Amino acid sequence: MRSAGTSRGEIPILDDREALRQTTRILDHRGPDGYQISTGTIGGEVDSQNHARWSMGHTRLAIVDPSNRSADMPFNLKFRTGAEGSEKVIHLAANGEIYNHQDVYKKMVDTDGWDHDRISGSDCEVIAHSFAKYGGPKTAAMLDGMFAFVVFEEDEKTGKVNAFAARDPVGIKPLYYGRTKCSTKNSDDAAAYVFSSELKALVGHADPDTVVAIPPGHYWTPEEGLVCYHNPEWLRNDDYAPWKDPSHVVTDDEIRHSFKKAVKKRMMSDVDYGFFLSGGVDSCIVSHDLLPLFRAERAKEGDDRPIPTFTVGMENSPDVMAARAMVDALGGEKNVKHTIRAFTPDEVFDLIPKIIYHMETYEAELIRSAIPNWLLAERAAVDVKMVLTGEGADELFAGYLYFQDAKNPKQIQNELRRIYNMLGNINLHRTDRMTMAHSLEARVPFLDTEFTKLVMSVDPKRKMVDPEAVKNNARGREKTMLRELFEGPNENGDSIPTPVLWRAKAMQCEGVGEDWVSILQRRVSSLVSDAEMDEAHITFPMNTPQTKEELYYRRIYDENFHGLEHVVKLWDGGGRAMGAEWKSDMYTREGLKDTNLLSHSLQQA
Repeated sequence: MRSAGTSRGEIPILDDREALRQTTRILDHRGPDGYQISTGTIGGEVDSQNHARWSMGHTRLAIVDPSNRSADMPFNLKFRTGAEGSEKVIHLAANGEIYNHQDVYKKMVDTDGWDHDRISGSDCEVIAHSFAKYGGPKTAAMLDGMFAFVVFEEDEKTGKVNAFAARDPVGIKPLYYGRTKCSTKNSDDAAAYVFSSELKALVGHADPDTVVAIPPGHYWTPEEGLVCYHNPEWLRNDDYAPWKDPSHVVTDDEIRHSFKKAVKKRMMSDVDYGFFLSGGVDSCIVSHDLLPLFRAERAKEGDDRPIPTFTVGMENSPDVMAARAMVDALGGEKNVKHTIRAFTPDEVFDLIPKIIYHMETYEAELIRSAIPNWLLAERAAVDVKMVLTGEGADELFAGYLYFQDAKNPKQIQNELRRIYNMLGNINLHRTDRMTMAHSLEARVPFLDTEFTKLVMSVDPKRKMVDPEAVKNNARGREKTMLRELFEGPNENGDSIPTPVLWRAKAMQCEGVGEDWVSILQRRVSSLVSDAEMDEAHITFPMNTPQTKEELYYRRIYDENFHGLEHVVKLWDGGGRAMGAEWKSDMYTREGLKDTNLLSHSLQQA
């Protein structure tokens, strides 16, 4: 939810409507277009476990059916179970986009006898209908999209309330829960459950020790706790190797078709949208497939406006110069309205406390990339309400430079699974927080579940990296499989320029300027004394900062989220590369050692 909701035991919490209103407003940045709260007591007095009080608040970012106030949440759907069944009401608060909402509702009506009309065109409304018909676990499993939702199902006859919460399979949308501190001496049962899209709305309401992030692909009920509903074989089975079966064939055309389908479904919008064009191969591939679809869609409406694109970086940085070349390759200003958010290090240092407040993390590698991402999202939000991004390709195609030191395909596959499992804590955490901080939604076609399943069934031998090719910017470097898939022209006849297609993988904190990270680290380290560093293990015994940069970020996090340090999931060893099965000297916990690897021929000498 974009705001807090509660499921009640004996002790009501946030039943004060003003307190609920204030808590919900903390997350206005996630949805400035609609605001609503609902509260209720089921079955009269709150005097037993079967009688409960609930409350929900929601703020809406209106992208589908934006002008319809009936699309504001919480949704309240009344229905009857069976001919003589009870009257029940579904109370729903949800965050995200359900790309197959029309298909789900059509199946309910045409095949399964559902006879309740929709009251809006909102994609999220279908969650309430599906929950009423199929229940929570089946609903979570059948949704195709990015989502986090909480449902309170009340039985008006018995007064019983069932609570259910779920998060999408990849962790694109966040969801936390915790419990309030008990105001009685007896039991933990008296505490209430509280939920939120962001930690900041739980501060002051939830006991910090009880707060956890619902993992991707999980649902929660008070009876069962956390249950995994999405656990594909490629992710759970260490021996998964369909490529060993001669009958298992995945063609390049299948992969390209699947990706195009993933891009197309993420164009679902009733408002203007664009894309983040970092100039990396991933975002360029999104643009390569998106632009022909976008132009065909707009042509039907008689609209020939160019698609907005956005890049962030320092002057002459690898990302900025590659993005400019890609814009030219797509037809220039006629087809693309390109905006570069140029920055200098001096202008961003004062923003770091605000960025960490919104990021809700102290993971150093993540914060380095979040800073330029903040500037990018801030600028994009001036023009659009939704963007597509290239996130996730590296976790499918072995895109990071340290993959060059993998010794065999099995290690490649294992490492892809490991870093995929961290997406919800790292890449997607940044993507959600930095965009939603500016009321902007980001969609990630590479992480479509069907596309992911297909790509992860390909022999990882195709994803092996040749260290010599990395040095020489040549075929055989990281992500060669992906680069070769999209080497040809798109439907408009446009191709990704060779220097862009074969440029080195750069994390965003690197691509915005080769010396950006070192400048940042020198500045923030100067704000931490040697004495503070010496006592870091005492001040922060959990996940103790190992560098002055890490201590600086941790200090700011603690000012806002004291007691919630356990919620943050860090990379083993202090960085993405350090937890791999193999040893790589390319990265330390302070970043890429040799940033010269990132330079390319499109930059000015």
